Amino acid sequence: MDKRSEIAWLARRAGWGLAPGELDELTTLGTGAVLDRLVAPDSFGVAPNESPWNGMKFAVDPKGRQRAEENLEALNRWLTHLATSPRPFEDSMAWFWHDHFAVSSAVVNYLPAMVAHLELLQRRALGNFRELIRAVTVDAAMLVFLDGATSTGRSPNENYGRELQELYTLGIGNYTEADVRAAAVALTGYVVRRRDDWKVGFVPQRHDDTPQVLLGVGGVHDVDTVVDTVLDHPAAATRIAGKMAAHFLGNADPALVKELAGVFSDASLESAPLARAVLEAGLAGESVPIVMAPVPWLVQAVRSTSAVIEPRVAVAMLRNMGQMPGQPPNVGGYPGSATWLSSSSTAARFSAAGIIAARTPDEAPVLAAAAGGDWADLADLLMRPDGFSAATRAALSDVAASTGGRPGEGRLAVALSSPDLLIA
Repeated sequence: MDKRSEIAWLARRAGWGLAPGELDELTTLGTGAVLDRLVAPDSFGVAPNESPWNGMKFAVDPKGRQRAEENLEALNRWLTHLATSPRPFEDSMAWFWHDHFAVSSAVVNYLPAMVAHLELLQRRALGNFRELIRAVTVDAAMLVFLDGATSTGRSPNENYGRELQELYTLGIGNYTEADVRAAAVALTGYVVRRRDDWKVGFVPQRHDDTPQVLLGVGGVHDVDTVVDTVLDHPAAATRIAGKMAAHFLGNADPALVKELAGVFSDASLESAPLARAVLEAGLAGESVPIVMAPVPWLVQAVRSTSAVIEPRVAVAMLRNMGQMPGQPPNVGGYPGSATWLSSSSTAARFSAAGIIAARTPDEAPVLAAAAGGDWADLADLLMRPDGFSAATRAALSDVAASTGGRPGEGRLAVALSSPDLLIA
C-alpha cells in the first residue's frame, strides 16, 4: 500500500471513516504520524473524549413512549459521537470492548446503568486490561446482566465466573468446571441497590470468604484475587491478542497471535501497546479482507457523504441490517460476516444506501463525483483510493446520472452498497 492507501485503511479499520478532505490532510502528515495520533491522542494535544451522554436527563421511572424516546436519544447521541469523534480509535476500542463483554440493554433494562457501563468502556478503552476487567466485574450493568447481583455464599451463581474465563480472558480448554465454581464463590457478596440509583455495594454477610483453588492457585477469595489469578494465566494474553487481531485484521494466524500476546504480556496488559502492534501488523500486510458490520458501515457512509439521517430512520436501518448498538444478541457478542452477508441484511443495506444517498447534501463532493462519472474521485472520497473494482465501475456506468432524482444520487447509492464498500 502507498501512504494514502495506508491511511485510508487505518480510517476504515481503526476509525469511523473520514469526512471529505480529511484524507488529503492526513496524507500530508504521513502514516506514522496518523498511527501515533490514533493510538496516543494525548501526545498530539487532542482534547479528552467526552461522553456522548453528557447532560442527558433520565426520567426516574420512564414507561412506554418516554422510555422509547430516551433510548432513541441515547442511541442517536452515540452514533453522532462516532461520526464526529476527535479520538476515533479510542471509540473503536470502546466498541471492541462492547462486543467483547456483550452486555445488552435489553437484559439490563435500565438506561442509566447501561450508559454508565458504556462510559466505563470508553474511559478505559486504551488502558490497562487488568483494571478494565476489575471495573467490569463490579459494574452494575454486568452484575445484573450475568446475575452477579443475586449471587450469595449460600447460592453462588456461576454465570460470570464462567464467562470471565470462557469469553473474557482464557477461552475454552483453559479452565475446568471446578474453576468456574471457585470463581463464583470468590465473587459473591455484591449487590445492586436499584432503589438507590443502582449503586453497587458489597455485603459481607452474602459473601463466602473461604479460600478457593482457582486455576491451580490457592487462597483465592475475592474480586482482586480472582482477577489476578485469571489474568496471570498465559492463555489470557493470547486470547485477547487473538481476538483483537481477528477484529481489526481478520487474521488470527497463530504465529502472529503469539507475537502480539508477547507484546501484551511485556506491556503488563496495557491495551495501547497491543492495539498499536495490531495496527502495525496490518500496515505490514498481515490483514485480510473483512466484511463490515452494519454499525461501522453506516457511520463511515454518513461521515463520507455528510448525510443527515433522522434518529428513527437510523435505528430502523440498523435493526433491519441486524446490528443494534447496545444490544448484542447473546453473551458471545455480535455475529460475524455470515450474518452481514445474508440475503436479508444485504437487502437492508441496499435500502440503507439509497436513504443515505437521498440525505446527502446537494453540495457534497461525493454527489458531484457520482454525477460526473468520476469513479476514481468517488472511490477516493469513500476511502477507497485504490479505486473501485471492475464490476463496481461497470455497475456505476450502467446507472444514468439522473437516476434517483438528483444528478448522481442513484450512482452514489450503488457505490455505497457495492462490495467495495462492504469490505473494509
